[in-house]
Amino acid sequence: MARANYTLDTSPIRIRRARKSDLVRLQQLYDQLHLNNYLSLRVPKARLVAAFDRLARDRNHTILVAEVAGKIVGTCHVIVVPHLGHALKPFATVENVVVDAHSRSAGIGHHLMSAAGDLARRRGCYKLALTSNIARDRAHRFYERLGWTRTHFGFSLGLE
Repeated sequence: MARANYTLDTSPIRIRRARKSDLVRLQQLYDQLHLNNYLSLRVPKARLVAAFDRLARDRNHTILVAEVAGKIVGTCHVIVVPHLGHALKPFATVENVVVDAHSRSAGIGHHLMSAAGDLARRRGCYKLALTSNIARDRAHRFYERLGWTRTHFGFSLGLE
């Protein structure tokens, strides 16, 4: 696969909240996760827009996008979870972390994860967590380079 000719080394990386007009590009990025459930669970645009509107109104959900030269090249979804443990401090989790295949290894993911951490700190979270598909070795090395540590053994239970 040929790499796109982005000028990532000279263009600033801008992190912002996702907008409704970003939905088509977000779906394209999610497809790059190469997980069957992303490809097979496409929903009609009206349902996607309604779901986005619900998330946009919920202060515990923030979908971030990374832009370079006006193009969205990455995204992540930060979810703040209030609960009764840890002296009532919430925790945050990051989902759907993806950087466009043509833009990887250019600092995009670092900026996204830094923004996710900043958001979690501002919300008073005691930790930021994520899960990553067991087959994504390159992603695991990326998180470790950022200082993340493996602290738990994760399990999933499919409900469909």
